Amino acid sequence: MEQIRRVRVSSARIWILILFLVTTPIFANTQSPKRTIRAIWVENPPVIDGDLTDTVWQDADIATNFFRAKEGETHPAELGTEIRVLYDEKTLYIGVRCEEPDMKSLRETLTRRDSPVWQNDCIEVMLDTYHDQRNCYIFAINTLGTQADERVGNESVFDMSWDAKWDAKVKKHRDHWTAELAIPFRELRFNRQDTTWGINFWRVHPIDGQSYSWAETAFFSRVSEYGDLTGLDLEKVKTEQKLGILPYGSYRALVDRSNDLDGGLDLMFPISTHLTSNVTLNPDFSQLESDPTQINISSDRELFLPERRPFFREGAELFELPLDLFYTRRVQEIDVGAKTTGKIGSSNFALINTYGKMIDRYDADAKKQVNLLAGRINHDIGERTVIGAMGIHKHQADRDVALLSLNGRFGLHQDLTAASQYAVDWVDGEMHSAYHASMEWIHEGWFGNIRLEEIQDGFRPNEMGLEEEAFRRARAHLRYRHEFPAAHFVESFWVDTRHFHQTNAERLLRERLSESRFYIDIGRFNFFVWGGFGQLREVGQLFDTKFIRADIDYQAPWGQLSVLNRFGTRRDEFNRFTSFSGGVNLFRKLTIDLDLENFFWRAHRNTLIFRLRSNYQFTQKIGWRIFIERVDERMRDEITYNFNSIFDYEFTPESHFFFVIADSLPGDRAVFAKLAYLFEPTLPDFARFN
Repeated sequence: MEQIRRVRVSSARIWILILFLVTTPIFANTQSPKRTIRAIWVENPPVIDGDLTDTVWQDADIATNFFRAKEGETHPAELGTEIRVLYDEKTLYIGVRCEEPDMKSLRETLTRRDSPVWQNDCIEVMLDTYHDQRNCYIFAINTLGTQADERVGNESVFDMSWDAKWDAKVKKHRDHWTAELAIPFRELRFNRQDTTWGINFWRVHPIDGQSYSWAETAFFSRVSEYGDLTGLDLEKVKTEQKLGILPYGSYRALVDRSNDLDGGLDLMFPISTHLTSNVTLNPDFSQLESDPTQINISSDRELFLPERRPFFREGAELFELPLDLFYTRRVQEIDVGAKTTGKIGSSNFALINTYGKMIDRYDADAKKQVNLLAGRINHDIGERTVIGAMGIHKHQADRDVALLSLNGRFGLHQDLTAASQYAVDWVDGEMHSAYHASMEWIHEGWFGNIRLEEIQDGFRPNEMGLEEEAFRRARAHLRYRHEFPAAHFVESFWVDTRHFHQTNAERLLRERLSESRFYIDIGRFNFFVWGGFGQLREVGQLFDTKFIRADIDYQAPWGQLSVLNRFGTRRDEFNRFTSFSGGVNLFRKLTIDLDLENFFWRAHRNTLIFRLRSNYQFTQKIGWRIFIERVDERMRDEITYNFNSIFDYEFTPESHFFFVIADSLPGDRAVFAKLAYLFEPTLPDFARFN
């Protein structure tokens, strides 16, 4: 009875908060009138070569007069940027012209697809295809022609795992650079009856720390403040529904172990411009599409690995919630799985069912045969508010687990957003709960955030997610950022203060920490000073902890250098973390990154890590990566080595050939090869649910 009473009390708290938020004027809108650009229909499309000399571009509307976009403020941009939009029955075309008086100052360091190209000079195109003012696609290209794409959900969740097939080229001139992007409509979900999309264009000019936005917004992901793309007659668009057939085969040879030959299949059914279904049979679990796993020396928590398997990518952003209760990387050896995702009316949804082996974090990480059913839905209300629900059922031989989560993200005002989540799980007939509630305020350089969270004793997030065990915690964060005029010696500075308080299941203090930070940006140099103090429970006791940290970062067209030094006391003993990292791009094809890290904690630990990462991009589609790591545990006199060499031929974003050599000392030595190729036979027209 006491347990049920605690659940009811927690439930009452969260529902009182939700009721308060919903009854607040959540539809308030005080933003400036939106900008508009018209898409022009063309019979003869432009040649995608990076040049804007095709005559069809001359008749297009021009989006210009960009704003200098900084957090909380907008001012007219110093450099001119022009965007044009065309379309035909299959493709949306974007033409870009960026003024650049000093072409030698372009920052060009990233060559591999889906790298963080926003660290370079780049242009990013955001498309809110449902005009729901919450979600969008992003297509980005830097001045080397490196592409990146992602999706934004609810103005807050970024999904870099999403991929699309699109074309783009860049051309450099004496005092400006131009780019052309061709985005097929079949790569997007949209409503054919809509004639207006949300749109924005974002230019990054890193050498002076500037970002330019066409829409009058200071925030990259504030979809509700984007401009409008008009003139679209989507009834004329032909999307060519195609069945996706993605087989793969792999071969692995390990020293002193039997060789392993494997294969599997993914099927993708584009039911309409709203809906997509997927079926997978024995998908590959490898993480070749991601960087090699690195050692985490500052935390004992399980490392998070990004999800890159095609089956999970579509709609992945829907499952990201403040309390991370569904971690798909736990579902490892899938025998068969099915999924449907899409949007109907004002609701986005995803439904997944898999059968296969899953890691059991509550039984020594054993792999057990599991049937996992997960459903997620988000429903849009008004201009910026979303409410949603997620349900998960996990069945294995020794137990059944069920979880229900309700969430909301409430646009209370242009500058004020609140979020909440309430979850309950049932394990062996017992019910326990967890909740999250937060408020975020941003206004003219000011940022404030308050978060309250609790996972009740007995709630088991690690059944399907990636969270710590029972806790109650509170976070508070207040920051002020000031931007100087463009010609000023100092570009910006910010100061902030943070407080963190967490107790464990017995309501004993687990961690309390107060921090103050100061950051200043001077030209190509960034200086960061950070200090804090508090208490941390370790080995069953509370210990004081104090630290101060200083960073210096230098950004150049050819790369970057940074030095970090953090030192203080922990358990009344001195500890220090020192890091040096540098990256360079040579010949616009070869990138080399070097990290040196040392974690020293008197009488407890002295770890020295050397890490080298390199990538040679022969062409846009062919690359060769090398990863070398040496870890020296000096107090235990243990040295380990890790080496990976990965040759990657990308036919399309979904189709790859990999050849890998991996060696660890002590550990395994292996050779691995994998081929995955997407076939897309054209299907007869499906009925469209609009």
